[in-house]
Amino acid sequence: MASEAKQFHCPNCYADLKFSPGQQNFTCEYCRSSFNEAQVLEFQRRYMEQERQYDPHQGETPPEMQMSEEERKERERFNEETTLYSCPSCGAEIISDANTAASFCYYCHNPVILKGRVDGMYRPSMVLPFGFDKDMAVSHFKEWAKGKFFIPKDLLSSVQIEKLTGLYVPFWVAHSMTASRIEAVGENVRSWTSGGYRYTETKSYKVIREANIGYRGVPADGSQKIEDQLMEAIEPFDYTKAKPFNMAYLSGFYADKYDVDKEQVLPRIQERMYANNGRILDGTMRYHRVVSRRQFDRTDALSWDYMLLPVWFMTFDYKGKLWEYAVNGQSGKVAGELPVDKRKLAIVCAIAGIAIALLIFLGGYFFGDYLFGGA
Repeated sequence: MASEAKQFHCPNCYADLKFSPGQQNFTCEYCRSSFNEAQVLEFQRRYMEQERQYDPHQGETPPEMQMSEEERKERERFNEETTLYSCPSCGAEIISDANTAASFCYYCHNPVILKGRVDGMYRPSMVLPFGFDKDMAVSHFKEWAKGKFFIPKDLLSSVQIEKLTGLYVPFWVAHSMTASRIEAVGENVRSWTSGGYRYTETKSYKVIREANIGYRGVPADGSQKIEDQLMEAIEPFDYTKAKPFNMAYLSGFYADKYDVDKEQVLPRIQERMYANNGRILDGTMRYHRVVSRRQFDRTDALSWDYMLLPVWFMTFDYKGKLWEYAVNGQSGKVAGELPVDKRKLAIVCAIAGIAIALLIFLGGYFFGDYLFGGA
């Protein structure tokens, strides 16, 4: 399916605009102008009106039956302004606007090919803009990896660091009320000594704890390509800074298309909520020990937001294994498992072994000299 590029233009010089995480606005690299979201949208609206005025072949699209006029227009705009790239190597599908040079896959770094338009069903409701640029993301990553002697030197090479990519990861964010109940047996134990005998008294109590606990903004990523534990490790995100979705925020970045729907992530979200319920209720039990514990939970008043959250993402191919790293694009928190350069480890172990052997030899020599030197 052919794809027609669409760009966000500078109202002053008509060059391409890009979102600047540092300034939290849209900047033109040509004339150095900057604009807020409202200015960009207004200029884009006027530009589209002019296009329709001078394009005699552009007709009206009939409204869809199952959505409002406003929703239909938002979907149409999303369809027009998004491009889908497909990686033939790993199957990743990357959403971008025309300003993003989607020439390689953010996941395996192989070339990608233009696939076509993205359907409006993948349009998020909210987007959390990046809070800092790539230079700052690199700084966060290097600071995190600093001092870890056994990592391969290639991990921090300029070629590898260049692969750090700004990626909007699709997240399902749940809001819910939960009802939780714990039934258990609590025991208090008392011991004392009397008349040369040791006594132990155990008192058992039937324990019931119930609570209604509300949650706002429990996230679960909607991408199969990225490890769930990696995304959980860089939480939290500050949703108060989220914006209603606008394609302009994707300018200069990638965006992943969700391939896990909210029904599939619900068990993960419930597991997190219920585990927290248990910690809260367990904290109210003042016993020496708790036995025969059972927990019952229910989810009520469940609602969702589909959001794009900012992540600086990088993969490192080392000895045939792919290692993943993520930097929270808002807070700078870094997560990922580091590989060990076994050659470095072997050298250090050999040096340590030689040093220990030398110490043992010298210690034995001087100790023997001490014992027999004066005989």
